[in-house]
Amino acid sequence: MIKKMTIQVRTILLGTLFTRITFFMSTPFLAIYLSNSCQFSAVEIGYILSISPLISVLCSPIGGYLSDKIKFQTFLIYTAIFWGTIFIGFFFASTVPQFLFLNALNGFCYVIFEPTAKRTLSLFSLPEERLSIYNFRYASINIGAFLGPLLHSLFTDDSSLFSYLVLGGSYIVYGVLLFITMRKEPPAFKRKISDCKRTQKNDPFSIYAYIFLLLGVTFSYFGYAQFNSTVPQFFNMRSLFPSGASLYSAMLMINAALILLLQVPIIRCTKRISSFATIIISNMMFACSLFLLPRATDLLVFFMVALSYSLGELFLGVRFDYLVDQLAPKGKKGFYFGLAEIPKLGNTFGPIIGAYLIQAFSMTEPHKVFFTLALITLSGSFFIKMSARKSK
Repeated sequence: MIKKMTIQVRTILLGTLFTRITFFMSTPFLAIYLSNSCQFSAVEIGYILSISPLISVLCSPIGGYLSDKIKFQTFLIYTAIFWGTIFIGFFFASTVPQFLFLNALNGFCYVIFEPTAKRTLSLFSLPEERLSIYNFRYASINIGAFLGPLLHSLFTDDSSLFSYLVLGGSYIVYGVLLFITMRKEPPAFKRKISDCKRTQKNDPFSIYAYIFLLLGVTFSYFGYAQFNSTVPQFFNMRSLFPSGASLYSAMLMINAALILLLQVPIIRCTKRISSFATIIISNMMFACSLFLLPRATDLLVFFMVALSYSLGELFLGVRFDYLVDQLAPKGKKGFYFGLAEIPKLGNTFGPIIGAYLIQAFSMTEPHKVFFTLALITLSGSFFIKMSARKSK
């Protein structure tokens, strides 16, 4: 499959791998640096960290629209180089406004670069190759998420942002490689790029299908977000767990290992299952993991929670981009991929609603908290089913 790929596709996949390794080597540890070295308050750090995803969601229609209207080679090359310069700027920043400004630009670059990169993968591949290509991209991200923190612990420390220099340099090199490869027009680019029958029709019903899909996946992200907010608080209950931090770290490690081990078998098993069904299964897995959490005092149930959570992430990751590509009309793929960032609003509202439920029931009644969260998450399946009906 790799041999069949065009040089443009291979450049993007290889660039994704190395930039994500350096990305996860740097960005997860920004809060620690801001707290220890800059001594910013928790509120200031919260604003700095939250502005990037907020800008990404708010500007997602703009970034996707521009990637359709402006030559994609220009967008990819110059955005990668500019993005790398922004990351280097983190190393020299020292005040809250500087970090806020840089992280806002980081979110804006993300929402321009990512839809354009996905659109380019679609342009330089045949429809029958795209599922495998998007899965290669997803695997690159997962490898980066696994190796990045490991490399951080081996080669850097939390007293400086030297890793951001490495991250910025990797994006600049990525931009140079794109400049070299995107100038050429391979046979895959010259021939007519065929699309699935639905997108060729430019059927208006695909628009409604897409809206329902985004709504449904937002609930999946809502459930996913609980594992970064509500779940650690549950594990921190001294009456149930002697060492909540260690247990939560173990779950994250199991999650990373399961995703790397199960991705290929999951891809093979789901090839004959429709993309809508796969994403519904993902939603149900997130809901199942939340439903089981209050019983995670048992080791077997704890592993089942980690497994359900990992399967939910895998089923969503291996098919969502591919389904967006299928629903997007020709000429609007960048716009549709840009809108695909909107479901990440679930990452914003998930911790907030989880916090209100903890306040309402307290963690002394975790069954009520997590049953409610599981029910809210599961409601996303209704919208995904509606999307499947509208797409027919």
